Amino acid sequence: MASFTQRLDRGLKTTALRSLRFNLRAKRLFTKRRNCLFVTCFPKSGSTFLVSVLAESSGYIRQFLGYDHLNEQDLYLPNLIDAYNMNIVCHQHTRATSPNLELIKEFGIRPVVLVRDVFDCLVSLRDHLDRESRRTPVFTATDDFFSKSQTEQFDELIDFALPWYVNFVVSWKSAQSEGVQTLWLSYEDMMADKAEAVRQVLRFYGLDQFGSRVDAAIAKVDAGDGTRFNRGVRGRGRSLLSAEQQQRVMDRFGHFPDVDFSMIGIAPSADPVASQA
Repeated sequence: MASFTQRLDRGLKTTALRSLRFNLRAKRLFTKRRNCLFVTCFPKSGSTFLVSVLAESSGYIRQFLGYDHLNEQDLYLPNLIDAYNMNIVCHQHTRATSPNLELIKEFGIRPVVLVRDVFDCLVSLRDHLDRESRRTPVFTATDDFFSKSQTEQFDELIDFALPWYVNFVVSWKSAQSEGVQTLWLSYEDMMADKAEAVRQVLRFYGLDQFGSRVDAAIAKVDAGDGTRFNRGVRGRGRSLLSAEQQQRVMDRFGHFPDVDFSMIGIAPSADPVASQA
């Protein structure tokens, strides 16, 4: 049987959740819900650039809606409540899990889903682990990771990091089919026409009035050094991964034959060697 102290602790925690919900009800009663430009994305897909330009164009503040950046796959209720009556821009590597979708529905969030060629993602992820941090929401490199050959490093990323990318796309495709309003955008299309990609996002949120500021915002962001681009060269993945490794990547997505993965460079029954041409 639970002790008095245990029951008291449980009661206090329940009270804390009730306080959060009371705070949200009060905000709904006395304030107006503002806009949330929410970009959920692949790592190394240009999301920092996109949200920087969106913030610069709109004047909205950048706000994190997770608990910790290493756990940003999940939305965090207290931060959502704090941002309820603020105009914000946010980007996170958030999957469409049931708890996240419940919060997305409750707070009226319409996600922009930003993806990239998955072969290039794996190469950029390896660069990030080497140059910035060995700990990411997708994969944490062990101390001996960079003592291995490059081939072994890519093998490890295919085995342990790639499933995250598969689950990310499948979860958002499923959410979209169930009625969640999403805008899908690829890194490749964004880099081909930055201004049009940003304006497309603004139109999605009904913020066309900020479209005239986009060109100046892009120029300002491009002139800075805060977008954390490493080497966003299209096709690096297929040039560095062997044909066997590329096939292993393709096989991971083969478990979902009814899902369209073409936006991330996975074509049905594609020959990975031929795709290099």
